[in-house]
Amino acid sequence: MAELVGPGAIAQAGATSIHFTTPFPHKPGDKARDKEGNEYVFVDFTATSYFGCLVAINSLYQATPLLGTANIPSRVGVVVSGMPVSDSGAHPTSDNGGWVQIYGVHPAVQTGVVTDGGVSATAGGAYFCIPQTSVGTPTGVLSLRTQGVAVSVINTSTGGNQIYGMWVVDFAEVSDLSNWVGSSGASGPSSMDILNATSGAATSAFIGQTYACFLNYPHVLGVSVQMSDAVSDS
Repeated sequence: MAELVGPGAIAQAGATSIHFTTPFPHKPGDKARDKEGNEYVFVDFTATSYFGCLVAINSLYQATPLLGTANIPSRVGVVVSGMPVSDSGAHPTSDNGGWVQIYGVHPAVQTGVVTDGGVSATAGGAYFCIPQTSVGTPTGVLSLRTQGVAVSVINTSTGGNQIYGMWVVDFAEVSDLSNWVGSSGASGPSSMDILNATSGAATSAFIGQTYACFLNYPHVLGVSVQMSDAVSDS
């Protein structure tokens, strides 16, 4: 987990991994950064959420798992509160408060597959980030679509609800992973274990695959756009 350092005179209640019951120690919408410059926002979770999964954040700073069926604009964050296990009390549920990341590198964003699905180990920014394309467990996992050279009516393409301000980075570019659950220094987006679970653990909290992603205040518009689909991880 990350240790919070600010901003300003706001006193932060513990590390980002902690989640809270009411009364919350922070107001939903409070923001803080860690020593690496990553930024977090405190939210009111309205459904069960697991570390590394995506959530949609509304104007009241209520957070719910981001689904591919989402059809309204919303801000997007990655859960850093709790752990990716289904044990009671180990993860945020409805009416818990906690932190989600909205800026910087998150090295363990969950996907809904147990293998890389053809995604290159040097993916970099070569993929569209979209919400999960089918409902499963856990909810709020990341899917990827290949960027084509061009997309037109004569190309093989499909629509997707693009997550703007979010892209895949290589693990080789990520440093200081010692405080992140399940992260390692392996190069490229490849299978990783979280809490010593093997790839393909397929629990209700963790399927078995994570990617490192850079977040730049991500959001969705709730509108499907055309994109190439030569290779996907969805």
